[in-house]
Amino acid sequence: MPQEIGFRALTTAERLIANAAEQHRVRLDPTGGGGLRLTGTGRLHIWPATIPADDDHHLLGSLGWVNGPPEDLVNNCRAATARDLDRRIELHDWLASRPRSEALERIETIRYALVHMAPVLIYVADRCYTNLGRYGTLPGNSIRFGSPRCQLTALAGTPVADWTPEDACFVVCLSVLLRSGPPVRAEEFNGVQLDPVTLEEFLLERISTYGATPPPKRAGEPTAPWLARLAEVCAARRAGLVRRGATFYRSINGLSLHKQEHLMSPPVRLGDVPAEVLALLAERTGAELTAGSDVRDFARVCAAFGSRVLGQPAPKGFRSAYEAFLHELLVAVAEATGSDVAMGRGPRSLESLREDAGRDTDPLRLGTSDFYCCVVAAGRFVERFRDDPAGLSTALSAYSARMRFNTWHYLPHSLDVHDREPGRDDWFFAPTMPDITEWSDQHHTGHVRFGVRYAIRIPVGIFWDGAYRPGLYDLRLLRTAGPPFTIADLRTAIALGKLLGVLHEAMAGHDPHVDDFDNTWYREFHAPTVGVR
Repeated sequence: MPQEIGFRALTTAERLIANAAEQHRVRLDPTGGGGLRLTGTGRLHIWPATIPADDDHHLLGSLGWVNGPPEDLVNNCRAATARDLDRRIELHDWLASRPRSEALERIETIRYALVHMAPVLIYVADRCYTNLGRYGTLPGNSIRFGSPRCQLTALAGTPVADWTPEDACFVVCLSVLLRSGPPVRAEEFNGVQLDPVTLEEFLLERISTYGATPPPKRAGEPTAPWLARLAEVCAARRAGLVRRGATFYRSINGLSLHKQEHLMSPPVRLGDVPAEVLALLAERTGAELTAGSDVRDFARVCAAFGSRVLGQPAPKGFRSAYEAFLHELLVAVAEATGSDVAMGRGPRSLESLREDAGRDTDPLRLGTSDFYCCVVAAGRFVERFRDDPAGLSTALSAYSARMRFNTWHYLPHSLDVHDREPGRDDWFFAPTMPDITEWSDQHHTGHVRFGVRYAIRIPVGIFWDGAYRPGLYDLRLLRTAGPPFTIADLRTAIALGKLLGVLHEAMAGHDPHVDDFDNTWYREFHAPTVGVR
C-alpha cells in the first residue's frame, strides 16, 4: 500500500507520533504491550505509550522509546486531538442550527450514492463508516436503508443536536464531497480520514489541477458553506473539462479500496494503439490506419464494414463473422498489451433495449443472459491450462458471466431509466472513467477466486437512440502476476477503447445479434472433447 495513503488513515495526533518516532529513529518492539495495533478494518492505531488491550484489534507491538515518549509530543498530541474535535463540533453545531430538512436531504444524498456504487470505507477520527464486511453499518449490498442496523436510518430518526460530532462531520463532509464531482468521488476517501481540513485540501488541489482559481473564503464564513462553495467550483470546472474532451482516469488500490482521480496528459491518440492491432484492423476492415490517423477516419470505414462483415459466412466455432472478428481483435489486444486475458462486453441486441409496449419489451425486465462478454486468453495463459482445457473453459466463462452481470447492473443508468422505478436499488452508476488497479485479488470476489492481481478497465459509451449511453460496452485487460500495468499500458487501452467505441457505434446501425460467448460456447470452443468417450 502506498505510504501516503496509509498515513492519511491516521489522525492528526497519530501522524505527529509517527513523524516523531521516525525522527528519533525509534524501533518497533514486537514484544511490547501496546502502542501500535491494527483495527479490524485495517487502519493503524498509534499511541505514544502503552495502550489497553483490545481483542478486536491486532497488536503489532510498542514504540521502543529510550526514555519514554518526549513530553512535548504528548502535549502536542492532546492539543491536536482537541483541535480536530473542535472542528467536528463546529460542523455539528452548524448543522444542528439549520432546518431539519437540510440534514435529511444530506442523508438522502449519501444513501442514494452508496447503494448505487462500489463499497466505501471512510474514517472520521477513530470511527469507521463503511458498508463492507462485518463492520458495515451503511446502506449497501448487506444493509438496506430502514434497517435497524443502518446508521443513516438511526441518524434520520434522531435530532441533529443528539448526534455525535463524528456523525455530523461524516454527513456534512461526505454530502459536500459528493457534490464536487461524479458520485464515485466518495471512493477517493476510501481508507483515509474525512474531516473539514482534509476535504478542504482535497477540493483546493482538484480545483488547481482543473486549471481554476478557488474563490476566497469570506470573513467569518462557517466551514460548511465554504466547503460547499469549493465543491460547486470543483464540479463546474470538471464538467467543463469533460465537455472539452479531457480524459480522466482513476488508480485503484485493492488493499485499501482507495481510488484516486487523475487527468491524462497529453491526450490519447491512435499512435498509442499497438502497430499489430492497427494492422489487423486495416486488414479486416480496409481502414488505412497509421499512428497519425484520426479516430474519425476509422468511423467512416466502420459504416461500410458493418454491412460487409454481416454478410460473410461464419467461421468454424462462431455463429457469425462479426463475432469471430470481435474474438480475433481481442486476442490481438491481449497479446499486444502483455495481458493474460482481454475481454469486451455489451448487449446481445440493441433492439432489446428499446422500451416498446407494442412488442412488450422493457429494458428493466432484461436478465444477465441478454448480454454478452467476449473473453479471450493470450497464448501464455492458455499454456497454463495445457493439460486442463476444462479448467480454461471454466475460468473464461466465469469471467464472462461476471461481466454479463455488470452490463445488466449498469444498464438502467446507461439508458437513463434508473429513476423510472423509485426505490429500485439493483443498479450501479454506469462507469465513465478508465481505471488501473493493483492488488485487486485482495478484495474483489471474482478477482480473488481467479487470481487477478492487475487490471485495466475502459468504459465504452456510444450515441444510440438519440442520446449518449455511458458504459454500455467496455474493454478490460487482466494480469494474474507482474509486472503491473503502467500508465503507458493504460494509454494504449484508452486508445483501443476509443476504436471499440467507434466500431460499436457504427455497428449499432445494423443491430448485430451476438449469440456466442455464453457458458456453452466457452465449453465447446475450448474443451470440445472433454467428457466425450
